Amino acid sequence: MRTKYLLSTFVMISLLWATGTAQQPAKPATKAPTKKTTAPSQTSSDEQSAAATVEATMNWERSSSVGVKSSTSLIKKAEVQGHQVYEYRVKVTGAPHNLIYKLMAWPVTIALPAGMMDGLVIAQDGTVGCPADSTNTCAQRFKGAELKLTYAAAKGEIYRHALVSHDNKVRAFFSIIPDPIIATDKACSLEAVRLSPNFELVAIRGKGFEPGSDVIFKTQSFQEVHTLPVQPDKTGHFHAQLTPFVKGRTSGTIEVSATGKSCAPHLSFDWGQQP
Repeated sequence: MRTKYLLSTFVMISLLWATGTAQQPAKPATKAPTKKTTAPSQTSSDEQSAAATVEATMNWERSSSVGVKSSTSLIKKAEVQGHQVYEYRVKVTGAPHNLIYKLMAWPVTIALPAGMMDGLVIAQDGTVGCPADSTNTCAQRFKGAELKLTYAAAKGEIYRHALVSHDNKVRAFFSIIPDPIIATDKACSLEAVRLSPNFELVAIRGKGFEPGSDVIFKTQSFQEVHTLPVQPDKTGHFHAQLTPFVKGRTSGTIEVSATGKSCAPHLSFDWGQQP
C-alpha cells in the first residue's frame, strides 16, 4: 500500500486538461511530509501520473474561467436492472450565451479528458442544451432539448466534466459524485473519491478541520498500517493520494481516519475485484 499526502493549496489546473492534453500541475506552495512506501513495480512515472490525476481532480472546479460557475442538480434517481441510475441537470452562470460549447468528460476508466459532444449552448437561465437546428454531435441525443447527464455510478466514483467554448477562452468545470463515500464527525468530514475502476487510485478529501492544526491521518489495509501528521490549509481542507492495494492480495477493505483537535471522522471501503 502506498500513501502520499498533499495539502490542498495547489494552483489551478491548466486549460490543457480541458482540451485533453494533460500538463503537470504547478508545484504546491506547501507540502505535507511524505512517507515513501513505493512497491517495486511502481515507477517514478507512475507516481507522478497518479499525483497529477489527484491534483487535477481536487482542483477541477478551480479551472473554470474567472466569474464562471457551474452547478448540478439531481433530477431523477431510479433502479435499472439492479443498478442505481442518476440523472442530473447542469446550470452555468457568468458565461456568454452567444457561444457554442463542447462537453469534455474524464471518466475514471481513461487517463485523460476527452470530447463527449459538441454544439451545446447556454441559455439565459443557465441551463445547457442543444439547439433545434443543430447539426453538431449534440443533436444525436439532445436535439432541441436540455442536456441531461445520466450515470450508473459505482460507490465513490467521480465524473469530471468541462464545458469549453470553441475558442477555448471560456471554460466551466464541474464534477459529480452520485454515490459518495463520506464520513462526518461534528464539523469535520472525510471523503474517498474513486479515481480508477477498482480503487487502484483514490483521493481522500478532508474538510472542516482547524486550519494549520495537526491532524493524524491513518490508513489500514490488512496488516499494513500507516500513520502520518498532516496540516489542513487556511480553509480547513487537506487531501491525500492513496493506493490501497496490498502485495499478494486482489481485494480487501481499507480503514481511513483523520483525528483532529475536536473531531475524528472515519470511513472504510472495499478495494479490488469485487464479487
